[in-house]
Amino acid sequence: MKTCALRVMSILLLIGLFIGCTSGGFEIGPGGPNLHLEFSKEASQDEPEMVEEEEEASPTQTVKGERPSLAAWDQNPEAFTHIIGDRVTLELPPNGFEGSIWGLGEYTTDSSIGTAAVHMGLITFQKGGAVTIEITDGRTHYGGLLRNGVVSSSYESWPLSFVFVDEQGRHITLEATGGVSIEWSTSIRELGLETAERMKVTLPAGGIEKEVWGSDPYTGDTPIGSAAVHKGLLTFAGGGTVTVEMLPMRSFFGGSERNGIASQEYDAPNDAFTFVR
Repeated sequence: MKTCALRVMSILLLIGLFIGCTSGGFEIGPGGPNLHLEFSKEASQDEPEMVEEEEEASPTQTVKGERPSLAAWDQNPEAFTHIIGDRVTLELPPNGFEGSIWGLGEYTTDSSIGTAAVHMGLITFQKGGAVTIEITDGRTHYGGLLRNGVVSSSYESWPLSFVFVDEQGRHITLEATGGVSIEWSTSIRELGLETAERMKVTLPAGGIEKEVWGSDPYTGDTPIGSAAVHKGLLTFAGGGTVTVEMLPMRSFFGGSERNGIASQEYDAPNDAFTFVR
């Protein structure tokens, strides 16, 4: 019986060693042999850890703050499309900055969209906002005036233009955004009108007389305000609103004296304009 018990003890101790125990005890009691095994975490064989492959880092913005959004103020239509009829909606964040623009109501496609929107009176640099443009055909003349605190430059021919459209897809006109205010020195050339195009302009009170050439039609470099006084449409003291129309080039302009202004004769080819009611 003793020999059998010893055999059992030997077998159980071997089993304990096999499974990784570091200490144990054996005793024979009334119910037979009892084995007590104490396992050590250090001695047990650890399961191999699963090494997870590192995921590739997703692309992130390397520029902090609002600069990625503020870059929208640099965008012009050429970054999006060159197709007439295409429309682009651009989100302009607050605290924008002024870029270069050429045009008046219709702008060259290398003009800053955001700055042109401020020039039109649709948004402000401080608040920003969303605007939609439509690509249109190019012009042979682009006007350039100070409007809403933004200076636009005049330009000659450019292959494509853009205009702003409202939520219904209609072109937004200058008149719809406050009209066009000009100085007493402004000529029709600064409006960028094509032949037969018209524009309503407003002059402030307290004008100063400038030199006039022609007697309706007037030369393209004659200041609109003085020509309007010569025509009898308004006064220097009161200013007012008139509508001008671009005419084909003429080779002769007669002089005359009207309403206290003596206009000069001009005998050479020049742009021409008139007033319409």
